[in-house]
This record gives sequence, structure tokens and C-alpha cells, in this order.
Amino acid sequence: MYFRGVFNFLLCAVCFAVSQSKAQPLLSHPISTESEIGQQSCRDTIRFLQLKEPYDIGLILPSWRPVVSENYVAVLEGKIGYEKTDGRRGPHVSHEDLPFYHYTHDMDFDVIPDATDDNRFTNYLPYLVYDSENGIKDTALRRVIHVEWECGLGAGNRINPFRKICNAGSSCGFASAGHEKGDVIWNWPTIGDWVHVEGHLVWDRGHPPANIEIHPARLVAIKRNLPERLSFPDSTFKYASRVDVFASGDGGALRNNRFGSESFVQKVKMSSKDYEIPVKSFLPKPSSTAVLKYKIATRKGNTFVAGESVAIIHDTACINIPWRTNDGHDVDVYAKTFYFYWDEAEGIDTAYIIDEFKISLTSLYLKRQYDYGGVNESRIFSNVGNNWVFLNDFLGKRNKILSKGLGKTSKKSFDLNNTFTVYLPRDKKFRVYTAGWEADGVDYFMGDIFNPYSSCTKKNKLYLKGKLFSINHMLLSGCMDDEFGEISNLHSTSNLSESNYFLNSPKDGINEDPCPFSKFPLANRYFLNYSIDKIK
Repeated sequence: MYFRGVFNFLLCAVCFAVSQSKAQPLLSHPISTESEIGQQSCRDTIRFLQLKEPYDIGLILPSWRPVVSENYVAVLEGKIGYEKTDGRRGPHVSHEDLPFYHYTHDMDFDVIPDATDDNRFTNYLPYLVYDSENGIKDTALRRVIHVEWECGLGAGNRINPFRKICNAGSSCGFASAGHEKGDVIWNWPTIGDWVHVEGHLVWDRGHPPANIEIHPARLVAIKRNLPERLSFPDSTFKYASRVDVFASGDGGALRNNRFGSESFVQKVKMSSKDYEIPVKSFLPKPSSTAVLKYKIATRKGNTFVAGESVAIIHDTACINIPWRTNDGHDVDVYAKTFYFYWDEAEGIDTAYIIDEFKISLTSLYLKRQYDYGGVNESRIFSNVGNNWVFLNDFLGKRNKILSKGLGKTSKKSFDLNNTFTVYLPRDKKFRVYTAGWEADGVDYFMGDIFNPYSSCTKKNKLYLKGKLFSINHMLLSGCMDDEFGEISNLHSTSNLSESNYFLNSPKDGINEDPCPFSKFPLANRYFLNYSIDKIK
């Protein structure tokens, strides 16, 4: 026992030391103008009738440049950012992504970096330099780091190589590897969560001034804001802190380890390192003598067989995934959940009250349909508590969730039957959230991958212009994918009764689209009905 205690102590010490020494080569905040060093513009002009508009495709050649190097693995820890009033602007699936660099839309979230003595996380925050109208440059420090990872779901366009897989409701990989039709998406963060993220640190040049983001991530570990309840064979239960860990080199169209990828696709060396995840701040202890224990659940999609270890010392834990040490494969996927609990009573201090609620999504109503003929190609996601669902999974025919049902229809009303259980401490809140997009012209090109390192030649200009300004595939097909708007509400025990019924819709926002008649308000565009009932 003495040896095990010493071993655990050393492993924890190594865990925290590694997270500090590997994460932070930056000695100061980067400045957005650094992203343009050595870059050249690639200007062109679009002419239509009397309209003449210049544009610069140099911003996407490439869209993302490494901040440190192609091989550098950034490590970031912090809390999920979101709008405190209602949970909007938190984790979401992007309604719009450049199709030439994506197979599917990105799962996005912002991280507020943890403060440390050496600034290893906060030094990733860049200074953004803005060009004002009077020619004076303004500078502002970014407060969050954006994280993106292709979602692996919802790709239904004809030229996409993953169309059939996605139309069947399965994941084509990326951030949802292992997902099958109707599954809860377990490994995406939500409001209030703490995350440990590792991945490719880049400048996002496509949206000047360039921000710094982790794009794509290769590992996301989520310490959930809300607890779970563990049942034991003796019919007892304990409340536990849930930590979801998902890791894969399958980051997106431009960074993956897929066989047969184009030569410009960057490989992801998952086996270049071991992954150390420090976890602390668990549920309140039942007593000073309570011991922290854990259980591990393997999730769908996991292919990593090299094992993991957990060291616990002084009420903190360190998860070690020995990808390098145990010769893990670069194409492996790590998908597991850790439940940390105290071994006494119900796993919590008796003064810490946790209520149990049942949330039921009951119906969806699409009030306004803007497409010609009133036929919508909708892709809609919902987030309740710790878990996500892709609503198309439940509203389409077998192998046709994107070409039938919610995926392509003129119907406006849909019955839902999705239920979730949330264990809600009196000092916490949870989010009921829905958002998505309606696939329009640009969706036709999703997965039509273009070399991001192409030179500014007349041939490449004509190639991109022929797609981005195509009359058939863009102008007559609605141009950009249309945003549905965010339906989001925060709930706590203090504002809930025994039985509650809600009818919510987006409150504001504008769908921005260059196509004629495609700019419209998002308020009250669609409605979500749901109920919340207190179980105990």
C-alpha cells in the first residue's frame, strides 16, 4: 500500500508537471498581424449585370496557419464560455463552414482559459488588430480561445463521399465517431463544463482580424458541471462527477489519418505523446475520511486498447492515456467516461441537495420556410444537460434521415419523443437548447476538397469563382446555408416547479446571406415544446 501511495503521488506530480511544461511555449500574447507574415493577397472581381465587387481569396489560401508549427500540440484548460442570461453562444454545431475544407459542419465551443502562475493557457489569447475607418488601428485582447472539430454528421449532398453513411444516421467519424442513428451524443461539451483540450493551434485567417483557435482538436476531456448517479449491485447508488474523454486524429478534411487522403492533408501523429489530464474539484465530500474512487465506462467507437491509468492523491486525480508509451496506433479512437465518487453514503455531503428532473422534448414547429416551394432541408441539434441529440435521427425513414423526414420536407409540425434525466444540484443550472441550419446552395459543394496551399493563379481563381458564384448551384439554390437561430433556456431548481411546460423560439438575430430575399429575421422562426417534471 505504501508503494502504491508513493506511485500515485509521483504519477499525479508528473501529470501536473507535464501539463505545465508541454502546454506553453508562448512567452507573450501573439498579435493577429503575425498571421499575415509572408502571405500574399489574391484579388479577383465578380461581375453580374451592373454589379462589380472585388474580393480576396488569399484569405483562404490557406484559411488556417499554424501559430507555432504543424507538429505542435497545444494544451488548453478552462471553462466553457456562453451567454450567462440564457445559455446562447455556447457549444453548438456551426450553421456555416467553407465546403472546400470540410466534409461536415464543425462542432464549435469557446474556452475561457484557466489562470496560472506561468500564464501557460492565457498566453494563447491573441491581440486583435482592427483597421478602423479613420485609418487608426485599434487593438483588443481576445478573451476566449475557440475550438473546432468536424461533427461527422448531417452531410447529405450528392458529391459528398460520406452521404450514405450520414443519411443512415451514422457518423462518418471526426468528433462523433461511433455514433449510430438515435444515439445520444455523449462527448460534446455544454454550458458550465470544464475542459482539457489538445490540438492544432492555428490562426483563423478567413475572418480578419485573425483569431487564434484550436482547429481541429485531437482530444477533448470534459469535467461535467452536472453530476450523474451510479447504481451498484447491492441496490445502492452514489452521485458521481462525470469526466468524458474523447481523442482521435480524425480531426477534419485537412487533418486526418485516413487511407488515400490527398497529399496536402496533414497527418495527425497521435502516438507522438502520452496524454495527461488533471481532474480536481469533485462533489462535496460526505466526510473528511471519505475516499475518492472511480469507474470507467467504454463508449461506442472506442478502438484504443493500450489502456489507461488513474492516479488519485490529495482528492485530485490524473488520467494518463499512454498513447506513445504503449505504442497506440495513430488511427485509434479513445472514447471513455470516468465516474469519480466518494465511497461514503450517497457520495455527497448531506447538506448538498441534488434534485432529479425528467426533461421531455415533445414537438418542433417550423413556422417560417423561406425556400422556393416551401421545401426545407433541415439539420437540427438539441442539447439537454450533459447530452446532445441530432433530431434528424428520429424524424426520417431508415437510411434516409437527411433526404426524408426533417431532412427534406414541406411539413411544418413534428412530434418528438426524446427524454433525458438531469441530476441538478441547487447551486447549478442546465441548458435546453436547439439550433441548426437549412441546407442551401453552398451545401452542394460540401466535401469537394480543395488544396488550401494552392497558389494564386488564374486557373485557381476561375475554379473557385466558378463554384462560389455558380448560378445553378448557388444563386438559384439559396446561396449560403440558412441559420435557424438559437433556442436556449437556462433552468435551475429555484425557477422550476413540480411540472413545467415551455414553448420557446429564437428571440433575435438576422440570417445573413448575399442571395436576393435571403436576409431575414430569426425571431420566432421555429418553436420547441418541452416539459420538465421533478422526479424527486
